[in-house]
Amino acid sequence: MSIFQTIGTTLKQDRHIWPLLIMICCSMLGTGMVVPMLSVYAATFGVTSTLVGMLVTIFGIGRLLANFPAGWLSQNIGRRPLLVTGPLIVAAGSLGAALTSGFVELCFWRFVQGVGSGMYLTVSLAALADISTPATRARIVGLYQFALQMGATLGSVFGGFTAKLFGLTAPFWAMLLISLATALVALFSFRDSKPPPSRSLSGALATEKRGMFSASFLGISFVSCVAFFTRTACMFQLIPLMGQDTFGLDVSQIGIGIGIIAGTMMLVMPFNQLLIEKVGARMAVVYSMLGMAVGLAVIVIGPQQYWFWLCMVLYGLTGGLNAPAVGAYSIAVLPRRQYGAGLGMQRTISDIGYVAGPVVVGLVDDLSGFGHAGGILSNVGLLVVSTLVFILVSRNTTAEK
Repeated sequence: MSIFQTIGTTLKQDRHIWPLLIMICCSMLGTGMVVPMLSVYAATFGVTSTLVGMLVTIFGIGRLLANFPAGWLSQNIGRRPLLVTGPLIVAAGSLGAALTSGFVELCFWRFVQGVGSGMYLTVSLAALADISTPATRARIVGLYQFALQMGATLGSVFGGFTAKLFGLTAPFWAMLLISLATALVALFSFRDSKPPPSRSLSGALATEKRGMFSASFLGISFVSCVAFFTRTACMFQLIPLMGQDTFGLDVSQIGIGIGIIAGTMMLVMPFNQLLIEKVGARMAVVYSMLGMAVGLAVIVIGPQQYWFWLCMVLYGLTGGLNAPAVGAYSIAVLPRRQYGAGLGMQRTISDIGYVAGPVVVGLVDDLSGFGHAGGILSNVGLLVVSTLVFILVSRNTTAEK
């Protein structure tokens, strides 16, 4: 049976996966539309690189604060209420961001968007984890990431052209409409997976040998944190700024570049299941992290534009393996009753990287004199170091749940 026949069989057997995949795709479509113009838009307020990074960071702070409470709450009241509420909060933040006239107010509305995004992304992955079995885990996580990257790909491309044609606030208006549509799909089409309830909030935090406080789960959470750090620091900030300052690209070309990353991730995901099943999720994580380091490094080789485009392709190829491998490994080392709280905790740890990445590289850019290239290379080193730490603390998993 081919990989595409296997995926088709999974979708037929679990038809309630479809609403989740549609919601995930729509959510990331809206989020992806603001990525190409966000740094450029922030710069129009006349702020420093550090404050440009703060606009990305404040979104991550909102996600960070929402992740664990949303995961734990969904374990007790069900996934559906959170899947409706999250996109509505994103819609409110998008309306405020589109209408604001000041940088401080824009940061506040980005924070609101982050709260809604964290609520939605944590609970949607937990809902898919409820559906998964050891035999289908890599496949279902791959479908999740495929839908996510499809939305991000279309959003990045359309967002760049939308900003160029209608102004830098236009992607926020599009994000508003898409978020409302996502909430409607969750309200009318999603069948709640009814997860087993957590014992209590203190019980969810209790240390277990095999669970959310095990060395393996903390190790994969650290890897995820570093991956988020490099994603926001490089893909959302340094790469767009290098595209503009070093390679002379306009906002629509930068949008195409970000779209290539997301599109390449999406195209390789159907095949990632085969690699994860062949080498195991643990080694797939290792290969993907080292590959992402190589992909980022090529952008600093020279000012010729082909280095920019090669970076987009290589980072997309290896980044497309990273997310499914991290997701499959994380679910494998968690007990089923900890899916909501555990994945919420992991997203909290990951979003520490999301929050810290733009601020740290902004400070490096402003104060060190190494420029955008120095920020890229520091991220390359961080990817390599985190991979070595993960190899030391993690263990192989078996399909025992």
